[in-house]
Amino acid sequence: MSEKILLHACCAPCTTATLEKIMSDDPEADIAVFYYNPNISPAEEEEKRWSELVRYIETRYGNAVKVLRGKYDYDAWNALIEPVSLSGEGGFRCRICYYLRLLESFKKAAELGCDAVSTTLAISPYKNFEWLDETGKLLSAKFGIRWFLERWDYKRSIELSKEYGLYRQKYCGCDYSKRR
Repeated sequence: MSEKILLHACCAPCTTATLEKIMSDDPEADIAVFYYNPNISPAEEEEKRWSELVRYIETRYGNAVKVLRGKYDYDAWNALIEPVSLSGEGGFRCRICYYLRLLESFKKAAELGCDAVSTTLAISPYKNFEWLDETGKLLSAKFGIRWFLERWDYKRSIELSKEYGLYRQKYCGCDYSKRR
């Protein structure tokens, strides 16, 4: 029986090489991509990233990969993050943001009966791999769902983004990351 995997996705470019690798490692896996990013601002940017993700997956994988969308609530996200907003890009604010997105991903995985969870966030050279992995391991223990993470191939994501004509944003997503 194939493993049921939930992959948290931040955007189409980061999903490209990550999903490609997961599918090559386990061609029989039942994979759902979960787009949950309440940190992205403005709302038009969040919508653009969602649409681009759907376009990419439908173009490359058809119906072989399910795409799910979490609730977008930037105001709630910002109310939680704003008190630590001065921590700087890559600081404590980002750690909280990782936790919020991965927590929601594990909740969705539990709801769907998934066997494993991962995230595309680790593809970025600007993200803290150790924080992501630590957070995933803690949530894995809480939910009883396997966590796995690799340093996904960033250069391959750039190649695939060019090949599929994907929109590549210039900032992580939140207003604070635009200021760096």
